Amino acid sequence: MNTNKYVTFGIGLALYFGSLSIFNNAYAHDHGERDERAPIRMLFKNLDLSDEQRKEVRSIMSESIKEGRTIRAEMREESMEAIDDLKDGAHERLSSVLSEEQMTQFNKNSRRMEERKEEMRERKMKDHKKGKKRKGKKRHKEHKKK
Repeated sequence: MNTNKYVTFGIGLALYFGSLSIFNNAYAHDHGERDERAPIRMLFKNLDLSDEQRKEVRSIMSESIKEGRTIRAEMREESMEAIDDLKDGAHERLSSVLSEEQMTQFNKNSRRMEERKEEMRERKMKDHKKGKKRKGKKRHKEHKKK
């Protein structure tokens, strides 16, 4: 009977965590000095788990986290494919409305926009790895004066 309680408790926890975005907040973002597992530890605070319970809970949580990461990766891939399909459809519809010259300019603008997005993404990742926060951005002219 006791084992059933632990199993039920573990399954309940796994379902609870699977439905929350707490994993994304706890593991996908850089928290600097803070312990990145703090939200999860908070849930188990003052539960007075036995060594066996702690081992089982750790196993369940670890498995749930891995499954959550897999699901998020799959969803990200599916959404990127859907966005690409949407862009392709819009491009095809635009080509039936715009002249060849306009379409050439549109494609050029589109490539330039994608390049800028990629540069911004790379800069953001670079800053993220360095631990920088980009809150108080200075305007280009003000920055140049220094």
